[in-house]
Amino acid sequence: MKNSRKNYAVRGIVATMMCLVINNSFANKGILSKLAEGGKVIVMRHAATNNAATNNSSVNSSLVRDPQCQKERTLSAKGKADAKILSQYFKLKQILIASVLHSPFCRTSDTAQIVFNRGKAANYLSLLQVLTATKAKQQSKQLTKIIGSYTGKGNLILITHRPNISAIAFDQLGFLDFLVLQPKGGAEYEEIGIIRFSSIQNVQQSSP
Repeated sequence: MKNSRKNYAVRGIVATMMCLVINNSFANKGILSKLAEGGKVIVMRHAATNNAATNNSSVNSSLVRDPQCQKERTLSAKGKADAKILSQYFKLKQILIASVLHSPFCRTSDTAQIVFNRGKAANYLSLLQVLTATKAKQQSKQLTKIIGSYTGKGNLILITHRPNISAIAFDQLGFLDFLVLQPKGGAEYEEIGIIRFSSIQNVQQSSP
């Protein structure tokens, strides 16, 4: 009897997971159809980082900026592997990319290189937490103008940090999740949706 209950419980969990995969798949298809039109802005959070503790508390801190990437928090092995998966996803879906911009931090630069094999640093994507409140507000305002005024034919990729994304969209994004926006002119834009990296992984794992 106990085994039967366990089997039912396991089946229920599996069924729930499959429903989530299917629902995410349908949602993603709608977003992808919009991306196929071009002219959208993709705001992405960087891949997973190495959070290992060190003897020097300043080393590997999320706030440290080091152009040589020796003291900065960098991508973990999982982060790099996940970024490669996302790279294949963009190629498979044939998403037209106009240009790739990223925060000056190493973890965003490395994400850009692994996923898109290119990228250019943009200061307005830099981590808000290293700025004063006034400068952070100004930077977020600049970012909204960049998004709202985009008129390119392809899709613009902006790779940044979670606080930056939350400041303009009030959404919490995990590593490699990305927000798809429709520019409306000026500093106005419309949220089309979010593609979660977990949904990409789940679809791949459930495929034969």
